[in-house]
Amino acid sequence: MTPKKALKNTQPPSERVKKHVAAIHTSGILSLLERKMVNVLLLNAYDALLTRRTHTLPIRHLCAMLGWDESNNIERLQDVLRKLASTPVEFNMMEDGKEVWRVMSMLSYGEIKDGTCTYRYDEYLAERFYDPEIYATINIGIQRRFEGSYALTLYENCLRYKVVGSTGWWELNRFKKIVGATASMYDEFKYLKRDVIIKPVEEINRISDIQLLPEFQKQGRKVTAVRFLITENPQQTLLKPVIQDDHEAIRETKIFKRLLEHGIGERLAILWVLQDEDRAQKVVEYVEARARKKQVKGSTAGYIRKLYESDAVVGKTPFETKKEQENQEKIEEEQRKALEKRRTELEAEYLRGRTNEAVNSLSFDDIRTWAQRYAEETGTEKAKSYNAETAEFLDRLERLQFLAWLRKQLTPKIKPAEFKAWLKEKEHDAKKAGGFR
Repeated sequence: MTPKKALKNTQPPSERVKKHVAAIHTSGILSLLERKMVNVLLLNAYDALLTRRTHTLPIRHLCAMLGWDESNNIERLQDVLRKLASTPVEFNMMEDGKEVWRVMSMLSYGEIKDGTCTYRYDEYLAERFYDPEIYATINIGIQRRFEGSYALTLYENCLRYKVVGSTGWWELNRFKKIVGATASMYDEFKYLKRDVIIKPVEEINRISDIQLLPEFQKQGRKVTAVRFLITENPQQTLLKPVIQDDHEAIRETKIFKRLLEHGIGERLAILWVLQDEDRAQKVVEYVEARARKKQVKGSTAGYIRKLYESDAVVGKTPFETKKEQENQEKIEEEQRKALEKRRTELEAEYLRGRTNEAVNSLSFDDIRTWAQRYAEETGTEKAKSYNAETAEFLDRLERLQFLAWLRKQLTPKIKPAEFKAWLKEKEHDAKKAGGFR
């Protein structure tokens, strides 16, 4: 490892992990849970990929990041690690003008012991993961929302083309290999289109930060290739409460900031707050009280880490007791804000659903009427490619602009009675959503 490499990428990776394109393209054979595990383990190890071979993650935290509530199902986690240890990762790299092929396993070692997952990467793979020449940025918060393996795989593979707006044409056999659609039934295009293209695209457009529009290339009547047009989700303002960085709230807490002030690494600080925020608070208060009395030898960071990770009993300090008394009003305010935030999330989900229903229910004549109104309001310059006979915009950009405008027009206002009925259908507690009346 050279000093130059070690200094690269000094910004914290947050809940986003740079994933090497070669790894994305060769992991299509993995299940949904296995694909999620790859990204979570990489995110956890990212900061130390060049300095440590062995990485650890508490099982409880691992399952929380996966959005998986079976933390007691150790055998299932063992199966996942076993699969990753036997999954090959292939690289086709250009070196000195020549193509070099390499293969290795996704994980070189895995262990589950005493509530902790321990794992290792091959040194070459770790270096590629840490400093990929071409990479996709995966948001773990968005990843947790995926329910379909094909949808997550397609999302990962389209994400890196977001800037250019299109994946380019993928010949069908290559596309099937990329997403892992190896079943013989997908040799018949109607099943491939239904299960591996249309359904995944609908899921991606509903829950993620991008929207996809598939297009097909034909030779005669046979479809031979597919590509995906990629845009920012036009409902970004509605999605933001859902897909924002799940650790953002932790970074705003005082205990997180105080841990950083003492020299505790960002990822470790987040982990401690997630595991046991109350203990982290007590340990910091205890160490600070002793430090003020000059009773701490060495660094406070080392002492904090030793106390937190041991079974030592740390009592309350007078400072903490006073702070608890003063913070009661603040706690209630935070609870109120949390309820309001949840209400905003539910409203956003409700509006997305109603808007999708409104768009999908439009007839051919309805679309033509809306298109004419769009041209009148925005000017014919933005509707040059519109074909009144087919009610279609031939130009991709004009089509996407029209769809964004149309969704805005059809987004309804929230009617309290309908919204309460929707909450009941979704098995939400209306009171927890903010006390709608």
